[in-house]
Amino acid sequence: SFQCCGTMAESRELPIFNFADDATQIEDIKKHLISRGAKINVTGSDLLPNLTEIVRNAGLVGASPLEAENVLASIASLFLAVPEGDSLALVDAFCNQLTPANFKGPGIGSPAAAAIRVLSNLFRAYTRVPKIQERIFSTLLDLCREARVISEMGVNQATLTEYFARWGSDSKTKITILRKLHAALIADNKADHAAKVMISLLGLYTESDAELAVEDAQECVRTAVVDPKSFSFDHIVRLSAVRQLEKKDPAMHKALQLFASGTYKDYQSFVAAHPSFVSEKLHVDEAVLVKKIRLLTLMSIAEKDQTIALSLLSTELGIADGDELEEFIIEAIQVNAISGKLNEKARTLMVSTYQHRSFGRDEWVTLQQRLKSLIAHVKQSHENIKNVNETVTAH
Repeated sequence: SFQCCGTMAESRELPIFNFADDATQIEDIKKHLISRGAKINVTGSDLLPNLTEIVRNAGLVGASPLEAENVLASIASLFLAVPEGDSLALVDAFCNQLTPANFKGPGIGSPAAAAIRVLSNLFRAYTRVPKIQERIFSTLLDLCREARVISEMGVNQATLTEYFARWGSDSKTKITILRKLHAALIADNKADHAAKVMISLLGLYTESDAELAVEDAQECVRTAVVDPKSFSFDHIVRLSAVRQLEKKDPAMHKALQLFASGTYKDYQSFVAAHPSFVSEKLHVDEAVLVKKIRLLTLMSIAEKDQTIALSLLSTELGIADGDELEEFIIEAIQVNAISGKLNEKARTLMVSTYQHRSFGRDEWVTLQQRLKSLIAHVKQSHENIKNVNETVTAH
């Protein structure tokens, strides 16, 4: 693990990879960079101008992970000798060099991952300088997208909320960081987490600036629709920025409505009307969406009737009544879309529980009634036990 989000050091300290004095270390790094094609013209031994030139050429060492890690770590260790007032500009220049264009992935053995390890150490070194941490974190997310290792960083919503509070991040910066985190999660095949990040991002927009969020809203809908684990869309439909899509991108808004409340037959009609939408806008294999809309359609049917004829399912889902349909039902049970059992003799599906596609007022009323009934039963059971105990005691 890169442990960017582990316990933060309380002082500025970094592992030192070169035990020479600063002047010798600077000369060694300069020579190495020049051998890689750097043009370094600074003269004299002053730390800041020399380190500034070194940092400006740091992107030249991304050819191999070992070279990247050793040279970058050596450069980073020199930052500790720089006055805090000059550190932000220097770190910013360093981050500008540590890009996916210069340090490529994927994997933990890649140059991108080597750069992540160095930056993670530097991140911990600047616990008391929020703006520097904020800048480093943004670059880390870019590199994590390239290396596809965001899951190794231990980043979660609670940690991010803590960081934003500590850094005093404004809305614009929060949106930028959440976009980068979303991209890193998508690259690391964490679509379910990415969808939650996009919802948090869109929550930062208000009614007054929702029109500015069209691209984010499109990506939020796309991520949620293609995520095979996401079956509920109520929370997305209600977002101000998403509602803007009805005018700004009617097809994307229609796709959301389709997966929020439509059926497999509605999906077929939508695809017929928009034949290139799935490949060009949603960027997903259509088989993923077909399976998902069939599961959602099954959930809708189960809401209306808990005893379902397999012939009806065959018609509504577009699956032949036989082994293929039975395999689909078994998969639906495995992913918790429904629970129930097949009655082979009657050719029916007996549904015991199912996921709600939406949870509106009617569902809350039903839940309240069930809770009241449960509480009444518990009270009655308690009363019965009390009466039995009193009877036993009396005898």
